[in-house]
Amino acid sequence: MQPNHSVVPPDPLGASMALPFQHVLFPLGFPVQVRSNDQAVIRAAELSWGSFTQRFREAPIEIRFLISEIPTRRKPPNPAVRAQSNLVTIVADSHNFASCDLVGGFGFACLTKAAVMNRDYLRQYFLEAMAYMLLDTSRIVALHAACVGKDHQGVLLAGDSGAGKSSLAYACARRGWTYVSDDASSLVLRKPGRVVIGSPQAFRFRPSASHLFPELHGTTKARNGKPTMEIRTEHLPHVITADECEIDYIVFLHRSEIEVDTARLAPVSREEALRRLVQNPWPSELLILEERVAAIERLLEARCYELTYKHLHPAIDLLELMIHRGKHHES
Repeated sequence: MQPNHSVVPPDPLGASMALPFQHVLFPLGFPVQVRSNDQAVIRAAELSWGSFTQRFREAPIEIRFLISEIPTRRKPPNPAVRAQSNLVTIVADSHNFASCDLVGGFGFACLTKAAVMNRDYLRQYFLEAMAYMLLDTSRIVALHAACVGKDHQGVLLAGDSGAGKSSLAYACARRGWTYVSDDASSLVLRKPGRVVIGSPQAFRFRPSASHLFPELHGTTKARNGKPTMEIRTEHLPHVITADECEIDYIVFLHRSEIEVDTARLAPVSREEALRRLVQNPWPSELLILEERVAAIERLLEARCYELTYKHLHPAIDLLELMIHRGKHHES
């Protein structure tokens, strides 16, 4: 009996679903292949990373998106993220979830049309989350810090949420500094030196920033559970941007709740700076902590300070004085 080639074998796991739409993009300069059965996913990926160009010759990370035709218009809830060993899951509900292999550099998501049509939801909780998880466990060390530069001197502005990283970075940019990133700067994991790469395509502010900077206008949306106003730098012609910067100073921000006479800079030891910067949210089985610490230790060849301030302009004055004195000392 001849085999019947017209018979389609069952695919209860969806493992053979055709994914005809694909594109390679370069978040932070690294190749990431996005595949899907819905072109809207590719368009969302282009919105996130279309302005990046390739800078690193690495094997591509791959993320796949399987979009179902389940008839619902309800936006899924915000997902929960959990990890064990090399696996991470992102689960919103039984129809909207993802899984990533942090060692294999691969992830896939199953989503409804409703999730895809809500582009901000798709980008924040799945598309960007998956790509940056896979990058942060194989290619980069993500730092919770802004990055700006002046007179060929790079300054990393580190601090907890609410320390004023985005506002201070933008205030520096208004004064002619070069803008690299506002709250997420990255070290290349296995590259020597103190070069930080960023995403200068946008600023993200709390809505109160419009009181400090009246020229800023934008729609407020929830991001990481907080109201956020995203402003594209292409709409800020006075802002000079760069994709990377060599760091000469690391400044830990302490925004005072009470009035202070003036901004103050105090030295921070290398040991204390290392303690503040090293964060490893990933499972210990991945064995990447040692490489992450080594990358941060290379960065700590820069001078480290803590900046206590209340108002932006005195803080920038002090940062510019720090740079001026540092260049004078070197000469």
